[in-house]
Order: sequence, then C-alpha cells, then structure tokens
Amino acid sequence: MRAGRSLTVAVVLSLVLTALVGGGIALTRVDLPSIGGDAVTDLAAAPAAPKAAATPEPARIVSGVRLRPTPQALRRARMAARAERLASLPVTFVLATFNVLGSNHTAPGGDRRKFPPASARTPQAAALIRQHGVSVVGLQEVKPDQLTTLQRLTGFAAYPGFAFGSKETDNSILYDTSRFEFVSGTSFPVVFESRARPQTVLRLRDRATGREMYFVNMHVSAGHDARDTASRIAGHLTGAEQVNRLMATGLPVFLTGDMNDRAEFFCRVIPRTGMVAAVGGSTANGCAPPARMPVDWVVASPGVSFSDYWLDETPVNRRISDHFLVSARATVPPAAEADPTED
Repeated sequence: MRAGRSLTVAVVLSLVLTALVGGGIALTRVDLPSIGGDAVTDLAAAPAAPKAAATPEPARIVSGVRLRPTPQALRRARMAARAERLASLPVTFVLATFNVLGSNHTAPGGDRRKFPPASARTPQAAALIRQHGVSVVGLQEVKPDQLTTLQRLTGFAAYPGFAFGSKETDNSILYDTSRFEFVSGTSFPVVFESRARPQTVLRLRDRATGREMYFVNMHVSAGHDARDTASRIAGHLTGAEQVNRLMATGLPVFLTGDMNDRAEFFCRVIPRTGMVAAVGGSTANGCAPPARMPVDWVVASPGVSFSDYWLDETPVNRRISDHFLVSARATVPPAAEADPTED
C-alpha cells in the first residue's frame, strides 16, 4: 500500500516537472526519493534557479539615406565658389578724363569761336576715346548734342546722361557696356561759377569678375578772382569728403575731372584722401606734386596702381578741345589685397 502511494506521488511529481519545464520555467535538478522512501520532496523548498543572462537583441540595421543637395543649393554653391575665385583676380581697364569743350562755346556768340563747331569736333573726340582704348571716361562740358553723338559713335552708355534733364549733361560718365554694367548712380552739388551743379557718382560692376567700384566725375570753377577761387577750393574739399565716404564702403573709388588747379589740387585732395594720381607725385614726406601736370586729373583710392599714363595734347593741337585728353591703365588688386582690414 505504501509502495503504491509512493509510486503515485512520484508520477505526480514527474508530471508537474514536465509541465513546468514545458512552460519555460528553468529548475534545478531535484532528486526524487526512491519509491520505497517515506518522504515526499517539497517543491516549494527547492532552491530557485538563477536567471540566465538575457541575450541582447541584435541591433536593427536600417538602410542609410543618401542626402542629395537640391539643384538650387548646388547652384548657390557654384556661384559662391565662382565669386570667390573671381574676387581673387585683379581688374585692369583704361580710365580717362576729357573736357570736350561744350558746343555752346563754339556756337555763334561763344567765347571759343576760333574752334570749329561741335558737329565737326565731336566725331574727332569719339575717335580719340576709341584710340585710347578707354572703358570709362569722365566728361566735362558735354552738351546734349555732343553727348548724343559720342554715345552713337562709341556705343557707350552714359550716366547721368539725360537723367537730370538736358541742362545737366555736362559731367556725364561714359562707359563700355560690354565691360561694365550699371549698379547705381547719384550726385552731389558743388558751386560752379555761382550756380550749384551736380557732380556725378556712378557705381559700376565689372562683368568679368563681378567686382564693383565707384567713379566720381567733377568740374569745379575756373578763374582766380575771390569768388571763383573760393568756390573751387570748396569744390575740391567737397569732392574729397565724398571720396572718403565712398572709400569707407571698402570699394575702389576713382576720381576724374577738370579741377582747374594743378599743384593746389594735388596738395589739397591727395593728402586728405590718401588717393594716388595717375600722373605721379608723392605725399610720403610732405606734398610733392609731379613735375608736369594738367588741370585734368585721373586719381584712385589706395591700392589701385596706374600705368601707361597718356597726356594727349592732340585735342588742343587739332582744335578738338581746349583741354587735353588724359588716360591711364588702372589695375585694381584682388579683393583681399584691396581691403586693409583683411587678415
């Protein structure tokens, strides 16, 4: 009887263990009593099996996504790289100044009646501009009839041209549109022979490099009486102030014009602005103007260099004008070199 009961207990325990193991519960080995034994193993008293260390689940590998820049971003990057590359190049062009002798001076009743009329002189003036290989020229005394002819024969654009009306074309700047494009234009007044007249400020962009620069063109009073002398000096000082304001932008600045002074203009304007004159001269140890200079000037902001200065006396000799045509080749250094604040 006792043997039968022990067998029954053993069978029951075997079934329970099988169920537990099948259910995923890990148990340690339990020694069952022999069939003939009196004791029944107490399962609750069996020592708990240590938990097996959990095997970490392998990390999921997600296919990477290749980021492609948009066409707009690529275009902007290319444009920025091109602009940086072009800014590292110098800009070279021929700049000139020319008082063409206004047509009113040679018209009936004018004060230069020994000169031919403008209809004969202006085509010769256009030929001289082309001969000098000019890209930008500051004109003085150019009247509407002369300006129209000069533009037609050179193919150049003009500023202000007729923007201020037909009475204010005198100080227009002509420029080669295949080389430069218009950015902006303005003016400032100086008194010229008792009347305030606009002096031209033109901002152009070099098409090849994208570099921008300012051009200032002036004509101040002639004469040596007290009134004209005072207005001429005031005009020089106003021009110097305008040039300094423009140079503060960091862009190159060029000044052309009939200044109606030689050494006086040089020593009055060059030291105040730090500009360099195409004709030469120095302000390193005081003011040392060049040996020979006309009243017509081509000057530029520091950093610009000049070569091939040409004081063309043929306009006077050929009676095209009572002023020389003055030109020079200007070289604007790369942007980083032109900016004195650049590290």
